[in-house]
Amino acid sequence: MPEDGPGLFELADGEVGRFEPARLTQARARLGVSKTDLAGEVGVSAAAIGQYEAGVNSPRPEVLDRLATALEVRPGFFGVGRPLARIDTVNAHFRRLRSARVSDRQKALATATFVWELTFALERYVRLPEADLPVLPPGTTPTDAAAALRAHWGLPDGPVRHLVATAESRGIVVAVRPRREIEAVDAFSAVIVDRPVIITTPRRSENVFRHRFSTAHEIGHLLLHGDSGEHSAAVEKEADEFAAAFLTPAAAMDAALPQRLDLAALDRLGRTWGVSPKSLVRRMVERGRTTESSARRAYQRLAMTDDPLADPTSAYPGEMPSLLKKAAELAGDHSAGVPALAEALKLSAAQVRDLLGDADQRPVLRLVGGQG
Repeated sequence: MPEDGPGLFELADGEVGRFEPARLTQARARLGVSKTDLAGEVGVSAAAIGQYEAGVNSPRPEVLDRLATALEVRPGFFGVGRPLARIDTVNAHFRRLRSARVSDRQKALATATFVWELTFALERYVRLPEADLPVLPPGTTPTDAAAALRAHWGLPDGPVRHLVATAESRGIVVAVRPRREIEAVDAFSAVIVDRPVIITTPRRSENVFRHRFSTAHEIGHLLLHGDSGEHSAAVEKEADEFAAAFLTPAAAMDAALPQRLDLAALDRLGRTWGVSPKSLVRRMVERGRTTESSARRAYQRLAMTDDPLADPTSAYPGEMPSLLKKAAELAGDHSAGVPALAEALKLSAAQVRDLLGDADQRPVLRLVGGQG
């Protein structure tokens, strides 16, 4: 049966070679390059770059080649005919509010669109889990949202084991990106064309407890604030409340928490539930087991002994993202490996491997000058 029109990766008649202005914005924002700096590198005016991105003019072929080189993409990257999530239409929630500039957020959003496009390209060859988040009534509290999600996912009353693997099995794409890409925003989430995406940095994933809480925090945003463009301390607090209620439900904590503040006991309990002792101290305050003043002293003691690199996420396979990497391996088994993905995305194979989370393990060559 013939299709009614071209597929998402196919060009309609008359579109071959047409320039897509939003692609230039996307590639420039991902590298954090200003229009002025890009103009200087490719030999045109900043006004010309603005006109390209506004769709007023299109770059000549030789300028297009220089743009591709400067922005580390193939020339074909700028053409129409591939799925595109415009960064100015993506609504996201960022962990850091005050320090993140508009350019920082655009850079982060561009990274998210690249991850989404890779996900979409993989879905040409592999059926990924469909997004499975419940739709909650307006005004649902963070605690009720946490209970609703546990029920929707069929999770037991105890600890949520392998949180990231569980989220990925429910169609949420999780990616840990280098700090240089989203350092200023730290972690964020968005829904791009019905696909939930959570992106964090090694700052969050160096410690498994911080990583789990951050992931749960972003799931809270997806549930509670998915359609909201609001960025505020109140919204962040709600996401924190959701994460605490999801990872450590009140009823379970009432049965598990010690009757008095005991950091050694909280450390043991935290390792069972996959949360930090600090978060359990906060839980004790909320459940009326200790006072704010005692909690502050406990935080000070924890700060003196805290090792932020202890219990790295990499030691817990179920907490490291693997959905995209496994999908790529399966696609490769069907003759659609990294080169095919790179061709579809108009990126280099190295960039595709980077998006998949495959770090370049080759040693770095450093030349040392001879002694004169």
